[in-house]
Amino acid sequence: MEDFEWVQAENKDLQRGIKILHELVGPDSIAVDEHDNLYTGLIDGRVMKIMNPGKAKQSVVELTKSFDFAEGSKRNKKRPLGLRLHGSKLYFADAYQGIIMIDLKSQTYDIIVDYDDVNPPLILPDDLTITSDGKTIYFIDMSLKWTYDDVAISILEGQCSGRLFKVDVLTKNTELILDSLCLPNGIEIVENETHVLMSEHGRRRLTLVNIKSAEVVRHIAFPTGTDSIRKRKNGGYWVGMPYIAEPGHFATWGPVFREIFAGALGSGGIFTKFDLSQGAAVKLNEYFDPESIHLDLEGKLCRAVTEISELSDGTLAVGSFIANGIALVDGSAFD
Repeated sequence: MEDFEWVQAENKDLQRGIKILHELVGPDSIAVDEHDNLYTGLIDGRVMKIMNPGKAKQSVVELTKSFDFAEGSKRNKKRPLGLRLHGSKLYFADAYQGIIMIDLKSQTYDIIVDYDDVNPPLILPDDLTITSDGKTIYFIDMSLKWTYDDVAISILEGQCSGRLFKVDVLTKNTELILDSLCLPNGIEIVENETHVLMSEHGRRRLTLVNIKSAEVVRHIAFPTGTDSIRKRKNGGYWVGMPYIAEPGHFATWGPVFREIFAGALGSGGIFTKFDLSQGAAVKLNEYFDPESIHLDLEGKLCRAVTEISELSDGTLAVGSFIANGIALVDGSAFD
């Protein structure tokens, strides 16, 4: 990690806060509305709304209580991952079912992209972003080979079969923009909406893509695999890092050795090779350059960080794909 100057920091920034709702397991992604209510998807397939988070009148509602968005699907599993709000519509990428929309007013749902609406079918839809007019969604499919059940193998093997799509929300017409991506697991549309910034976890980098020409414009190297990317309130971006790979860790190996190692370990043994007890998040400036890293190396409040979303007062809502509860961190001292 010595090649990344911005990593040379020791702090406890991600310990400055509280944990709420320990009974909510695996809040991978967290969307925030104009009233600072939170929305998240859980490991058991539920989608939740948290009102007045961390305050005296905090309350929780299950948005999926009245329906099953996997009903009738040949895939009977659910795992909501990346979430986005646009007006009264909550969109999310489900790891098994595709791209789903919940109408918060009518408490109904719609499948925007079913997993088998494209060819080859979606294997692991992971995250999405939406244009400001709400008409177009850009989303990523992490792998053509490994499902969410085998995500650890996909990370270790590091193969590059991920895809970037766009879908017209009204017509549901879906188009492939780019393929051969290396485990894309995070996406954010940039300010002028001509580009998207993606995480390519399998190559430890962020990738800037011109969505008009479908060309890669730039790679931003990281010392470890990145996850979701979300805009900061004052410009720039937050990037979650689920684990920190020390020098010599298998995540830094070449793809051939990683594939051999993956075959030898199998899915049961791979997660034991990740240290998911720590929390880390990186702040990017508006030009996509990493500025600083923020840590909870003891895992007291944050661990296996997948996403950072900001509330209006600068509080950071920290998502994790395995943690119990949502961490609310005081981000005011980070600027």
